[in-house]
Amino acid sequence: MGQLDRLLAPGERVHLVSREHGVVLLAPFLRAVIVVAASAAAAILVAGLGVLGPVRFALAGLAALAAAHALLQLARSVGRWQRRVLVVTDRRAVLLAGGLSQRAAVFPLSAISDIEIVRPAAGRVLHYGGVLVGGGAGRSLLFGLRRLPDPDLLLGLLLGLADEGAGMRPRWSAAAAAPGGLYR
Repeated sequence: MGQLDRLLAPGERVHLVSREHGVVLLAPFLRAVIVVAASAAAAILVAGLGVLGPVRFALAGLAALAAAHALLQLARSVGRWQRRVLVVTDRRAVLLAGGLSQRAAVFPLSAISDIEIVRPAAGRVLHYGGVLVGGGAGRSLLFGLRRLPDPDLLLGLLLGLADEGAGMRPRWSAAAAAPGGLYR
């Protein structure tokens, strides 16, 4: 993770390195299976037809191209999933993405004002969901990731790290902490 090493500040510790839940790959795998099965069925059907050899060869070639395209799309989806990594340090959350052209998005933990889990019914069963983070600019899913594995554990980590960071900075002024506070 050379890109992450360049982004870390001195003394910054990594607490979590994660990807989206594997359920993200379900649709690409199903699509590839359906297209490859249909292409195989079409190739078998074409082979049994009583048409000229070159026509059979061309139709079987089209079926093979469709299957190869579906498998290439599957490989691209798996590669994209593999290259998107969520990293949580003691100071910020970072989303690393990309292969040759890399991209990094950063969300400082000090900007978290409220946080909650968004989990669909399937997510409760398969243990995935999103973490809705509120900050200065409103509320949104953390980096738009809807299918993070074990979002309740991520929520606990983010809350713990945000509270730990808040413990290092004063939440009130010295005047408010004095007996009598601001209302004298």
